[in-house]
Amino acid sequence: MQAAYRLNPITQLHWCQFGDDWVLFEALSGHTHQMDTFTAVTLMTLGAMSVKLPELVSQISEELEVPVNPELSNLLSGILERLAAAGLIESSVS
Repeated sequence: MQAAYRLNPITQLHWCQFGDDWVLFEALSGHTHQMDTFTAVTLMTLGAMSVKLPELVSQISEELEVPVNPELSNLLSGILERLAAAGLIESSVS
């Protein structure tokens, strides 16, 4: 079984982009998060739908025009862990 990830439904996100950096303000917690493009696009993708890691890798690869490879999968896995620890996303096993 593999976990599916989605945006935490209680979040209220406000975005701002500065070049390749993104700043996210989460209104309910009052926290501000600085993130790179990979993290921002990952979070935006999860805002649209619940996704498992292999699907996410494919979508991010297409969106950012980078190759699908183990490095991308490892990068996104780490991003998912950090986003979950920050309370921005949640996972469920299906």
